[in-house]
Amino acid sequence: MMKRIGIFLLALMVVLALGTSVCAAALQENGETGVAGDWNEKDTERAMGTSVNIKKEILSFNANNSTVHAPVVTYTYTVTPATKSDGSSVAPGEDLDLTVLDETGDHAAGSAVTVPVKAGITEGLVVNQGAAGTASSAAGTLEFNNATTWNSSADGNGNGVNSYNITLNFHDVNFSKPGVYRYKIAETLSAEYDEVAMEDGGSKDRYLDVYVDGNSSIYGYVCMDANTSITPTNTSSKTNGFVSASDGADKYYTYDLTLDKDVVNDAFGETHPFPFTVTFSNPEAYTSTFTVVETASSGSTGFGPTAASAPTWTGTAYVKEGSTVTYTGIPAGVDVSVYETNDMVGVTYHALSKLNDAEKAEDASLAPSSTSTPVIIDSTKIAQNDKQALQIVNSLLLISPTGVVLRIAPYVMILVAGIVLLLISRRRKAAED
Repeated sequence: MMKRIGIFLLALMVVLALGTSVCAAALQENGETGVAGDWNEKDTERAMGTSVNIKKEILSFNANNSTVHAPVVTYTYTVTPATKSDGSSVAPGEDLDLTVLDETGDHAAGSAVTVPVKAGITEGLVVNQGAAGTASSAAGTLEFNNATTWNSSADGNGNGVNSYNITLNFHDVNFSKPGVYRYKIAETLSAEYDEVAMEDGGSKDRYLDVYVDGNSSIYGYVCMDANTSITPTNTSSKTNGFVSASDGADKYYTYDLTLDKDVVNDAFGETHPFPFTVTFSNPEAYTSTFTVVETASSGSTGFGPTAASAPTWTGTAYVKEGSTVTYTGIPAGVDVSVYETNDMVGVTYHALSKLNDAEKAEDASLAPSSTSTPVIIDSTKIAQNDKQALQIVNSLLLISPTGVVLRIAPYVMILVAGIVLLLISRRRKAAED
C-alpha cells in the first residue's frame, strides 16, 4: 500500500514539474505593470523560465451586453532585434545606445547598477507556436474566425474586455553572455481596419527586455511601449502588452435588432405569423466575413442567415404577436431594411411601423398581398449604436355594413361559382335526356 502511495506521489510531482515547465511567466507578476521577475533577496535573482506572455486586448461594444461573433481577422506579431534610438541597427547581442538603471535598494552595497541594453537574439525564438525564428526575426499569429465569440459591454469596459496571450518562448535562444536583451514586437493586421469593421487602437509596437544572468538563465522580463533607456523614475512606458492602458487595444462595435408584431381588432390575426422581409446591406464595403445570431421566440420563425458570410443576408422571418425575432451582433455600419407582406386573405389593415417606439412609416390601407413601406435601420460605423426594436402594428379595417365583408368574400365567390356549375350541369343532363 505504501509503495503505491509513493508511486502516486512521485507521478504527481512529475506532472506538477512538467506543468510548471510549460507555463509562461505572466507580466505584472510582482505587481508592477509590464514586469515579470523580482529579487528573492538583494543581489539574488529568481529564475523565470523561458517563456513570457504579453497581452492583446479587444474591446467589444454592444448596448445589450451581448455575446457576439468576431469577424475573420488575423493579427501577426513580428519580433526583431531592437535598434538604437536613432533607428540604426547593430548585430544581435551587441550593445545599443540605451541603458537600464535600477534602484539602490536592490543591492546589498546600496549602489544602483547601470547596464547597456543589447539587441535581442531572435534565432530560435518561437512566437505563439509559429516557426522558430531566424537571425533577423521571428513571427507568430493570433487568429479569429466567425466561431470566435467576444463578450461585450455597453462601454467596452469590464466584461467587454477580451484578453489573449501572445507567448514568446526563448527556450532555444542561445544567450552567449549576461545582460539585458531588447526586442521589438510589431503588430500588423491581415486587412485594413475599415474592411473588418474594427477600430485601430493606435499603438502598434512594443519592446521587450529579457534579463539574462551569468548562467544564461532568464530571471526577468520588462515590456514597454517605447524604445528608451530605463531609470527608476522612467517607468511610465511599461505595459502588459497591446492593451487599452497603453492605447494598444482594438475596438469592435455591434448592435442588436428585435422584430415585433402587434395586431389590433383582429383575434385571428393575433395568432398568425406575418412575413417580414429582412435585408442586410453593406454600405461601408466591409470585406471580412461575419455572422449574426438569429433568435426566434416560440410562434415566430427566422430565415437562418448563413454563418460566416458577408453582411448582406436576406430572407423572410415570420413574426407573430407576442413572439419576437432578434438579430444579435450586427456589425456597426451594416444597415437593415424591413417590410411586411399582408398575406391574410380578404383582410385590409392600417399598418404603422415604429422603430424604438417612434413612428417611422404608415400605410393607411395595406391590402392583401401588398407590402408595407420599408423601414431602414441606419447604423453608425465604428461607434456605439443603441439597441434597435422595430414593431409593425396592424389594425383591422372594417368595411361598412353596405358592403361585403372582405374576409369571407372569396369563399362566397367560390360558393356561387359552385352553384352555377351545378345548375349548368343539371340543365345539360336534362337536355341530353
